[in-house]
Amino acid sequence: MNLAASILGSTAVKHLRDSATASVLRVGSDTLTRGQLAAVQCYNFHAARLLTHILHDLLKVPNLRYVYEKVPPLQLAVPNMGTISLAVLGAAFEAKKIGGGTPLESYVRKHTADNNGKPHFITWTTLKHREQVELANERKARKTRKRARRDQAHEQRVERFEERTAAAAAEARTTSS
Repeated sequence: MNLAASILGSTAVKHLRDSATASVLRVGSDTLTRGQLAAVQCYNFHAARLLTHILHDLLKVPNLRYVYEKVPPLQLAVPNMGTISLAVLGAAFEAKKIGGGTPLESYVRKHTADNNGKPHFITWTTLKHREQVELANERKARKTRKRARRDQAHEQRVERFEERTAAAAAEARTTSS
């Protein structure tokens, strides 16, 4: 790109050049620039930033190879990790030459094989939906248990109060007689 400093201004040109060479995806020790991602036809740099936040900041993985080998896709089913971010992860694998010709498919198959070694492949949307349903069921069960404990505790407090009141009334009758 021809950046005319006399038209755009030297600060704008410097900012544009810096952003073109800066890393847009950082996973531990691995960094990828816009150019490296664009070389594998990946142009969604916002999703790359979200992926950086999830992998580098939240999960603190050491590099992309570690993600490919050790981190199952289900662990990535977190908020802000959508299908586009997963596609960026596949592009990052491809840019770093991890996982062969179809790195994203081989990554998912590697971590979703059943006991017989046969891959059990589902879509990312289905995976995320199942995770959300499980979380909702856990919240519902927790609320149900909480309500049951609260109701039981209330019944015990009422019983103790009634016993104390009855005992106090009986004692009052015996002392007044």
